[in-house]
Amino acid sequence: MYDLVFVTHIPAFYKINLYNEIAKKKNIFVVFISENTAEVRTNDFVPLDNALFDFTVLNLDAFQSRNKIKSCYALMKYLNRLTYKRIVVSGWDLPEFWLVVAWANKSKISLALESTINESKVTGLAGFIKKIFLARVSLVFASGKLHNDLLSALNYAGETRITNGVGIINKPQFVLSEKKYSKRFLFIGRLSEEKNIIQLVSLFNDLPNYQLTIIGTGPLREKLKKSALNNTKILGNIDNKKLPAYYLANDFLILPSAREPWGLVVEESLYFGTPVVVAEQCGSSELIINGQNGFIFDSTNFDSLKDLLIAINLERYDEIKSFNLSIKNKDLKQVSCYE
Repeated sequence: MYDLVFVTHIPAFYKINLYNEIAKKKNIFVVFISENTAEVRTNDFVPLDNALFDFTVLNLDAFQSRNKIKSCYALMKYLNRLTYKRIVVSGWDLPEFWLVVAWANKSKISLALESTINESKVTGLAGFIKKIFLARVSLVFASGKLHNDLLSALNYAGETRITNGVGIINKPQFVLSEKKYSKRFLFIGRLSEEKNIIQLVSLFNDLPNYQLTIIGTGPLREKLKKSALNNTKILGNIDNKKLPAYYLANDFLILPSAREPWGLVVEESLYFGTPVVVAEQCGSSELIINGQNGFIFDSTNFDSLKDLLIAINLERYDEIKSFNLSIKNKDLKQVSCYE
């Protein structure tokens, strides 16, 4: 019998890392709905070879192009074969997840919630449907405060555990060298509207003595390349194993998203000792102690962000970067939530 069965979208590296840690203490089985997505990913985004637990992949096709009926049928066949104490679904956005909550015993159903109050509707038909889903769930693993706020808005009355994360980052060995503040900022993420990336580039156009490095791809890439000045570099996707060099070479990670369910790059940046400037609308902003290991701002007010960046000087930066937040301890707490 399995202690936990997880049903999740794809084998992303941070999920693999989380399940590997849970598997050290629990007997688990993971059902990945698809092997990968149609979106462009780095070569090491889905490292299934590293899995230390039992698993299956329902669809070898891209996640977006899978046959949903066949996928549900394949999932049902697996669930009929497995015995388990608890099953955990990674959201309420897929027919496969609805199949689980309709089929399994409520006392065994859990939800790993990565949606926040900022990007989720809680009224009208959408809110009503989510309440129906939650009525079949006995335990929610909520990533953080903004996720718990969503549960409160939907009147969820079951048990909730705050995990403070959506997975576990890679933690390669590195040498932390001394660096002085040089006004170097790093953005890593999808180049899309919700990331406020156009506004960010425009801000740096007004700050020619500041440097912005952008890693990622998406629908706005060509528009950004045309609008960015020489102090902004747009590099495209970079393999995870090459990212440490960029975290270590920059003074701050900056994440200005209008909505962001979590933001794993915040954890990565803190692990490498690089402070973070993050919008309060991002789930992982709760990892930032404002003025100690970074700064938090309102993504609807880019004037305040500009003032914040201008106010940072060499002395202030030295104070910020000397603060240590243990990502290891945070990860231990996340894993313990599943015990």
